[in-house]
Amino acid sequence: MKPVLAFTQGVHHPSVRLRIEAYADHLAVRGWQLQLHPFSADMGKSLPTATRWWQRMGRRWQRLGKTRRAVAALKQISARQPIIISRELPVRRQPFLRAANPIILDIDDAMYLGCGRGRLLELCGRAQVVVCGNETISTALKPFSRRCVLIPTVVDVAQYPVRTNYRLAAPLRVGWLGSSMSANETLLPWLKEMRAVRREVPFELVVISDELPHPLKGDSGLRFLKWSPAMEHSLADHLDIGVMPLQDNPQQAAKCGAKLLQYMAAGLPVITTPLGVNRDIVRDGVTGFWAEEVSDWSWALRRLARDEALRQALGQAGRVRVTEHYSVGRWADLWATILNEISR
Repeated sequence: MKPVLAFTQGVHHPSVRLRIEAYADHLAVRGWQLQLHPFSADMGKSLPTATRWWQRMGRRWQRLGKTRRAVAALKQISARQPIIISRELPVRRQPFLRAANPIILDIDDAMYLGCGRGRLLELCGRAQVVVCGNETISTALKPFSRRCVLIPTVVDVAQYPVRTNYRLAAPLRVGWLGSSMSANETLLPWLKEMRAVRREVPFELVVISDELPHPLKGDSGLRFLKWSPAMEHSLADHLDIGVMPLQDNPQQAAKCGAKLLQYMAAGLPVITTPLGVNRDIVRDGVTGFWAEEVSDWSWALRRLARDEALRQALGQAGRVRVTEHYSVGRWADLWATILNEISR
């Protein structure tokens, strides 16, 4: 069994669970033992700006400690052992840039648009392969990389019991799943539209996350469920419909649609903003609905609320689509091929 070491974000970060860790068993049967080196124990929260000198000093000490642990991990492996870097390095880059190991950089977000663009592009140039979560990311990073390979975000469908009873709960449960960081970026900007839709189609918004953003606290039409792996895999028991609203900007156009894939794996009908890869994941009218304006969201929710057969048809079609195109088994061979090629 050949080892591969993955340096990742928080233990529960979606990019770790869905894009790296999910492949562990599939890679094992292909001769690769996946080892994880997470930099934190949470979902990878964004930290508030450090305004005081002692806050900045504390951040530096944390970064230094993480760097030392990463360097120690690098010293424990042979120069031929491949390394996977998930998204970004919250540590100093120099030990990785100097390492003799073949490197795969996995990117599933528009990090090239942020303040860390220069650091990311430096890693792109060092990596033997940059694995991109969608075509938007691949197009942006190809000029700075030796080789880009597109591997979408996936789910292990076996972990998601599929819904079989499509009768509605009371009230209608419209669910949003994601980290608190994602909630701040994508859910909070949708609040005005969501409340307008709720005046036309009454529903309970179910938010599944590591914590509830402050602007949502006290909303009488909202139920918060604390995220856990067990909660994530039991979506069919807690939701009737899954939603993924986005804002029309370059940052969110590069999203990889993870929450859509999870809803669909559970056999739930979905509604999403038709932006970026979401247009490919969701077949409008077949596995879910596209919605841009408030009227679109109201129309889609009203149709789904009234029609049990439609909810079942879309939910079951979504499960099939995820299984065929966005499952771990569908892409495991490509991951193993990349590892075999760069470790020769």
